[in-house]
Parts: sequence; structure tokens; C-alpha cells
Amino acid sequence: MGLRLWRDKGALVLAFVLPGVIFAIFAAIFSTASGGSLDLRVAFAAIGDDPAVTAITETLRDETTFDIVEYESWSGEDVKEQVKLGQADVGLLISPQSAALPLLTIVEDPSRKVAATVVKGQIRQILADKSGTGQDIFTTISALPETSNVAGPADKSVTYYIGATAILFLMFAAMQGASISIDERRSGISERLMVGPSGALAMLTGKFLFLTSIGVLQAIVIIAVANLFFGVRILPFLEGLVVASLGTAMLAAGLALFTAALCATQTQMHTISTFLVLLFSAVGGSMVPRFMMPGWLQSLGIATPNYWVIEAYYGLLARGQSVLSLWPVWSVIFISAFVLLGLSSILSHKMMRV
Repeated sequence: MGLRLWRDKGALVLAFVLPGVIFAIFAAIFSTASGGSLDLRVAFAAIGDDPAVTAITETLRDETTFDIVEYESWSGEDVKEQVKLGQADVGLLISPQSAALPLLTIVEDPSRKVAATVVKGQIRQILADKSGTGQDIFTTISALPETSNVAGPADKSVTYYIGATAILFLMFAAMQGASISIDERRSGISERLMVGPSGALAMLTGKFLFLTSIGVLQAIVIIAVANLFFGVRILPFLEGLVVASLGTAMLAAGLALFTAALCATQTQMHTISTFLVLLFSAVGGSMVPRFMMPGWLQSLGIATPNYWVIEAYYGLLARGQSVLSLWPVWSVIFISAFVLLGLSSILSHKMMRV
């Protein structure tokens, strides 16, 4: 057993490299979050030129540890839009309330209440240290539309995890389905099929369509559970959910076929697919919301399928975005799926691996 383990480099990676990588990711996330020093992006606007507003604004710019993003032309609606679209984790508005005491409005995404709480606590501490104020000058509003315009329920983390869970399990299932290509290659079936008029592209397109169909059905199951047991309304969003589920399934299928084209054995496929799915899920937000991660890890997460799928489902169900307004997300998802399918075909044709 020891000799087999030593000779199987994939098993060595899975046994001794993957655990350390996943631990490092979660350690980076929770060491930051548990200390209350999240790398938060805060959209900021000061309303008016009242002296009290100006004084608190200058204090916060000097003392806060979070990343303040502001433009002179921003209004309260601009800040709200930044938080709604996920460009900022929290919004902060400072407006006149009395001669000496301005009003601080926290604009939150309900799925990121922890971020709003951290910002509010830090500001309260700064103001208390400076002037003894800050205990009763906060108000909190939601950046998301009213319940009638979104899928519900009150807890937006439910809608967040529809996309987070869908891409995680669709990738696992697609990887398992694509691994049959390796058996076909070893038995000689692939070589016989590749002599057809369209070669590897036709054969892989068939597999791609099958895996996509299975993935769509899996996504439907997750959406149905969200509707039946957690009160997420789906009927007003059927068009968008169809597009999101189809895109998620296609992306998972393309990634799985590309991974299978790179692997020579079932053991390699198992190792690489497990590594990729867990890594993408940890960094991309399927396991832990990205706002809790350090800044460098948030930037890295944008390169994962999980990030884009979560943006698609959450944009539809929680932010109230239309299908058309999400065209940048659809572009990344669908183009990536077809690019991966094309690369898989090229690899299979040149290396006789399908």
C-alpha cells in the first residue's frame, strides 16, 4: 500500500497537498473574520457641507481600516446601487440631523449583515474615542428592492446559497459523468468514434449536451427545494432561472470535459477533479461568502465559476436584476463553457484523449 501510494502522484497530492491548501484558505478567511478586521469595501457619501458632517467625515477617513470608495457626485441612491450590485459590501451615508449631531445611515445587503455590523461597530468605537458620541446616531436601510420585487424570503442568505450550492454539486456530478471518457479511451471506443466526419468535436458535443441536461435537472431540484421549504418565489423569475440553470450546467460540463481531456487515468481524474471543485468552491464563495475573505482572496475568487454563478442567481432572486441587466455575467458563463468545450476537442483530437 505504501509503494502504491508513493507511485500514485495524484493520490499523494490529494492526501497531503489538498488538505493544506484548503486549511490555508479557511485559516486566512476566519482569522480575518474572527478578529473583526474584514477587508470591506464601503461605498461612502457625505450629504451637504454641514460642519458636523464634515468633521465626522474627516475623522472616518483618517481612522477607519476598511476601504472607503467615494465620488463627489455620489448621492444616497448611488451608494445604495453600489451595495445592491455587489460593488461594495456596505454603504455609509452621513447627513445633517442636528446642529452638532449628524445622522449616519448604514446601507446593507441583508445577506451581508455581518459586514454592516462590523462597520457600525468600528465607527461607533472611533466616534466614542474621539468625542464620546456615536451611540444613537445610526439608522440602517436595505440596499435591495422591496420584497414584492424579489424572490423572498426575508433571509437573503437562502437565495445566495441557491447558486453557491448549484455550481458546487453540478461540478462534482459533471466530473463524475465526464470520467467515462477515460474508460472509452482505454477500451479503444474513442479511437473508433474519432474517425467519423466531425471527430472529437461531435463526440464531445454529445457528452456536453448530456451532462448539461443532467445539470439542469439538478439545478431544478435545488430551486424546487428552495421554493417548497424556504419560501423562495420562483414563478416571476422563471425566464432568468432557466438561463442561469442552463449556463451553470454548461459551464460545469465544459470544465468537466476539459479536465477529462487532460487526464490519462481514472485516478488522475478523481484527484484533479476533487482538487479543482473544492478549491473553486472555497475561493469562489460556495463555502464561505466572499466578503469575509481577505482582499487578495476575493480578487482570486473572480476567476472561479462559483463567483459568476452566484452572481447570476443572487442578482435575479435577491437584487431584482433583469435577465438583460445581467448580460456581463451571462457572457462570462456561456463563453467560458464554449471555450472549454473547444479546448477539450482540440486536446482530444491531438492527443487522442476523449
